[in-house]
Amino acid sequence: MLCHDDSKINGLDIFVKRAKELSTAGLRVPKVLKYDLNKCFGIFEDIGDDSLLDKKSFYNNEELVIKSLELLNLMHNAKFQNLHTTFEMGLESHSKKFSKIFCKNFLEIEMYPEYKDLFKTLIPKLHEQQWTNCHFDFERRNIHKLGKELILLDFQDMNFGPIGIDLAGILVDHYSELDLKVLKKYTDIFAELSSYGLSPEETLESTCWGALQRNLRIMGTLTSLYLRSNRSYRLKDLPQIAKNTAIVSNYLDLPELNTYLTDTVIPSLQIKLSQL
Repeated sequence: MLCHDDSKINGLDIFVKRAKELSTAGLRVPKVLKYDLNKCFGIFEDIGDDSLLDKKSFYNNEELVIKSLELLNLMHNAKFQNLHTTFEMGLESHSKKFSKIFCKNFLEIEMYPEYKDLFKTLIPKLHEQQWTNCHFDFERRNIHKLGKELILLDFQDMNFGPIGIDLAGILVDHYSELDLKVLKKYTDIFAELSSYGLSPEETLESTCWGALQRNLRIMGTLTSLYLRSNRSYRLKDLPQIAKNTAIVSNYLDLPELNTYLTDTVIPSLQIKLSQL
């Protein structure tokens, strides 16, 4: 597979570097066959298109989910050079993606007054978590199956951040309705296999707070892509993301957010999408 990437930030050079570091840690990634950083070209192993996103009833396949969690734990134990964190710097802008882009610009609805107070709770909950190597997009579409192996993709944007972000990526996805009993089952399993020695309660809480931050950000990101580039296909996942966010907010005892999502956002979103 031939790749051209002249990105100034997290481009080909970072991808090659991270691929070597992940491989050294025992993770399966696309093999780097040849590359020329000056010309921004690389040749990589073609790993096919058998994404975990195509696995129906993924969360009923315990063996496959556990293998994904084992992959995540291996990533947590990898040794990286110059793995920085920009996560904290982006928290304020991430919050505005939901309120300004998704709600105000796209849905044309007013935010509920207590929204600013939400981040006075959310930010400490993210800071208090175990921080680790973070893929930031550790979801099924970025994990492919080749034979019996799971292969990790799209890791050039790796950073240092809260453990709950990637746990939410794989366990609270955008393509199926969240079942809290199933989520607890797998966070309990991850607590046992993780090298960090987290309790089941810590793992579940970290995952839910990670899911809340991640979902609020992504709802803004997807609508931004539509408003800026007319990418309407990016909107199809919004209803499920909004519903899962409401489920998470209810579990985390955030009644104002839950009510706003359930009574205002989701009905407005249904109307908006029907008009497009």
